[in-house]
Amino acid sequence: MAKPIDLKYTVSIPEPHTHYAEVEMEFNNTDKDDFVELKMAVWTPGSYLVREFSKSVEAFEVTDGKGKPLNFKKTRKNVWTVETNGAKKIKAKYLVYAFELTVRTSFIDADMAYMNGTSIFMWVEGHQDEKVAIEYKVPNEWKDIALALPTNGSQWKRTAENYDILVDSPVAIGNHDTYEFTAQGIPHKIAMIGEGNYDIEQIKKDFIKIADVTTELYKENPLKEYTYIVLNTASTYGGLEHLHSTSLIYPRWNYQPYGSYVRFVSLALHEYFHLWNVKRARPIALGPFDYENETYTNLLWVAEGFTSYYDEYLLQRAGIIDEEGYFSMLENVFNTLESAEGRKVQSLSEASFDAWIKFYRKNENSNNCCISYYGKGAIIAFMLDAEIRSASKGKNSLDDAIRFLYNEYYKKLNRGFTEQEVQQAIEKYAGKSMDDFFAKYINGTEEIDYDKFLGVYGLQTKNVNKGASPFVGCRTEYDDGKLIIKSLTRDAAAYKTGLNVNDEIIAIDGYRVKDDIGSIVKRYNAGETVTFTIARDGKLRTFDITLGTNKSKRLQIEKVPNPSAEQKARYKEWLGTRF
Repeated sequence: MAKPIDLKYTVSIPEPHTHYAEVEMEFNNTDKDDFVELKMAVWTPGSYLVREFSKSVEAFEVTDGKGKPLNFKKTRKNVWTVETNGAKKIKAKYLVYAFELTVRTSFIDADMAYMNGTSIFMWVEGHQDEKVAIEYKVPNEWKDIALALPTNGSQWKRTAENYDILVDSPVAIGNHDTYEFTAQGIPHKIAMIGEGNYDIEQIKKDFIKIADVTTELYKENPLKEYTYIVLNTASTYGGLEHLHSTSLIYPRWNYQPYGSYVRFVSLALHEYFHLWNVKRARPIALGPFDYENETYTNLLWVAEGFTSYYDEYLLQRAGIIDEEGYFSMLENVFNTLESAEGRKVQSLSEASFDAWIKFYRKNENSNNCCISYYGKGAIIAFMLDAEIRSASKGKNSLDDAIRFLYNEYYKKLNRGFTEQEVQQAIEKYAGKSMDDFFAKYINGTEEIDYDKFLGVYGLQTKNVNKGASPFVGCRTEYDDGKLIIKSLTRDAAAYKTGLNVNDEIIAIDGYRVKDDIGSIVKRYNAGETVTFTIARDGKLRTFDITLGTNKSKRLQIEKVPNPSAEQKARYKEWLGTRF
């Protein structure tokens, strides 16, 4: 067994306006190895894309304890192999360029630093499980730090139990506003980075509701403390879960009106729910992490899809939105899937497995060939919840199944779960085989009968798309004054006729285009033939296009006229209110 090396990191930001972090690693060569490998992650857990963090590393150098240079060689894109020459102490230094502000990457400028550990910290191969120390050296005018790691003598010095915990603890440093509240007896902090039109008292009140409703579902809260890092930007939206914290990024002026604010609360609830589902109870492939290679699982529809169902459903249970607001959210999820031709091509399990090459690498054809395991996964969770409640006569729900996964595989067995074990958990509380359901909706591309599952609660859908409006089937945007085709709908009129993405639409029926394509097409009737003049790679072409209709469903949820007593009972159990 390797002996502890007493690894210490120092992260310095002497000139933040240059966007560089200076990283220093000091450790002992306690095993007297002739060679030591220093490695950097290529991806970050929770975001399934190889991001090649080593691309931002430069000026690598390494010395012994006396400052004498040691030989090294870069042996892979993310591996530096150091020849120790018998040195007892080793010090490596390198620069990281950090100028990508997302919840998955790192960003430094004159005002603040936000850093994710996978893009900052190398590890010493063979010593990832050892405790490490970290010190931050930043400009004197920066007074605040948000970091969910224990202090070690000062706020600028921290410790982490191992590399996993280190890189699972993002840090924000600068002069941000920090707000505190207690929920479920647990201290919570909110670090607000940048200005915004938020009402912090409203946020604290709703974050307490988030903690209450999720803890009530799982019957326990695993936290000792929790930190929200909120990055307020011009337009970016997203979040990333961590074991004791989360990073949220949100448009700074979108906290009002209330409908826009609810989107922020839903995002926060999503990441908080991950404390149980993903950070603790998880697909078996998602831990221990292989930071150097893609990690494949068919279960992202459980990890993200179930979480996406609950991040809206629990808003209603917590009283943050009413039933009408929740139905509107549910309709949006249904309609997003129905507008994706990819639902006929890609199964939910395939969408999970191919996240690395498809979901995180979308192109102009993605809607025709792919689905979101977030969106369809949320629909599947809704369907499973209805199926369990119906089959068990209201005795059980999806709550019971996900709570079982948490207790059985995280707490009892201390490992992740398999796809078969997820199905077994569902069957345990449904009291019946779910083979047909999994074959059709998870491993297959069967179209969803929404009314079957809504009917459990005395609800049904109404398709408000009459299908009579003319439809050409291309999405366009103005780019430098030119109307450019950005995507095509499979088997729609434009697709069948031969228009291409990146074609410039110049004229329709001989008249120069001045409006968006939707406004122009509305002047015609479905079935009419229209002449498009386009420019493709500088060459003019004409196409005669016979307009079709938009066959995508646009569903609205409504109550059935005469619900049964059983439907009323299930409705009340589901939403906590009378039908």
